[in-house]
Amino acid sequence: MKTRSGVAIMLLTVCGALAACANAQMSGAQSSTVQPFGPSSVTEGKAMPYANMPPAAAPYAGFKKPYQEWYVEPNSLEYDGAARSEPDGDLATLTAINLGFLGPLDAENEDSLYGIPMLHGAQLAVDDGNSNGGYKGKPFALKVHDDLPLWGASSMAIVDMRFQDQAWAMIGSVDSSSTHIELRATLKLEMPIMDTATNDPTVTETAIPWLMHNFPDDRQQGYALADYIFLQRKLKRIGILQVNNRYGRAGKEVFADTARRIGHQPVVEVWYAASTKDFSSQLHTLEASRIDGLVIWGNAAQAGLVLKQMRSLGMQEPVFGSSRICYPDVVKIAGAAAEGLVTVSATDPTRSDPRWQTFRQRYMDRFHAEPDAYAAYAYDGTTMLMAAINKAGLNRGRIMDALREYEMKGYVGVGGNAYFDYTLNNIAPVTFAEIRDGKFVYWPEQRTDWKVTRAAYTR
Repeated sequence: MKTRSGVAIMLLTVCGALAACANAQMSGAQSSTVQPFGPSSVTEGKAMPYANMPPAAAPYAGFKKPYQEWYVEPNSLEYDGAARSEPDGDLATLTAINLGFLGPLDAENEDSLYGIPMLHGAQLAVDDGNSNGGYKGKPFALKVHDDLPLWGASSMAIVDMRFQDQAWAMIGSVDSSSTHIELRATLKLEMPIMDTATNDPTVTETAIPWLMHNFPDDRQQGYALADYIFLQRKLKRIGILQVNNRYGRAGKEVFADTARRIGHQPVVEVWYAASTKDFSSQLHTLEASRIDGLVIWGNAAQAGLVLKQMRSLGMQEPVFGSSRICYPDVVKIAGAAAEGLVTVSATDPTRSDPRWQTFRQRYMDRFHAEPDAYAAYAYDGTTMLMAAINKAGLNRGRIMDALREYEMKGYVGVGGNAYFDYTLNNIAPVTFAEIRDGKFVYWPEQRTDWKVTRAAYTR
């Protein structure tokens, strides 16, 4: 593996320039060409920005083209280790082809709201894989581990998957801290990770070649919200209210950085603890700052309380939110105060796509609940993982090679259209949702053409 010192920091200052785009075709029953990007469309033979970053949102875009660019060319995650030379698994000695699963499942863990649907989606995918013959007649099986809200716990879970469960790859997790720990552990364990739920965009900026990420991350959500709020709605004085955890901090930062770079520095940023019920202090600060719009980066239940208390104070500014706010709880809690709320969403659950409708019906029949984006992307990721095993065999290095074949290619699954960049991160556009008459109404992201105005550059 190529090691680049300080690559995560350098990405913040030099990413976003253009690079040659590889072939955007992908073979397979569920795949198709995906070109969903609007004015900066990814098309064969044309250039694309790193991570689908709008040109004007790139660091120092108005001053000078960066002298070094990362993750914008083939082999960005090149692997030079020995995993491919490891002996293949002996199929005759195996009763099942095990896949590890790590997700928050305990009801007392607030992230179980996302982890349980994630597990259910993976279970449906394994059922389908086995109905199609499994791997050479042997069934796939999930080895399920609860992602405990304890720093470092995931490192023990992935070790158990590798040596006790004899898993060939793993699915997980929701918490980005756990995912970063998995990444460090798999540098030694050399086990593929299919990340179907983390929002943190930095998990694919580590130069560790053992992870694929298919969930629309906070980078895509932040770009989309900044474009919609500032360039389409023409708002200027935006305040930010974020939950004080890694999810809130990492997601808010993408939006705030993007806003700053296009000339719309947020006028105020305030935070709240995940257990907060009374938001009067934060709302008075926001009101005193004379905002003309509010972005909330948090969960649906707290956003519902914010909206209810905000409207009771007479604050009528438009409110926008991250994808975890796009849940029915926000309407249940806020009632009429939620009307007009606009959020990004990782998928459109109202679309008539046959793949989605079939998955939705099967999910409801089995689990007696509506599937969400976490269920959909877990189903897609697990399906992709099993296909890679069927293609590569029981060798972890070659399984990851099969996943790397998705670079600069599209995939159509129950979650919708995905498109993977050179870091194996899904950079396809997100969906928007607005509460109208008490219900979410969805529409696809329609990004405007962000133009860069170069400033005079002096040294």
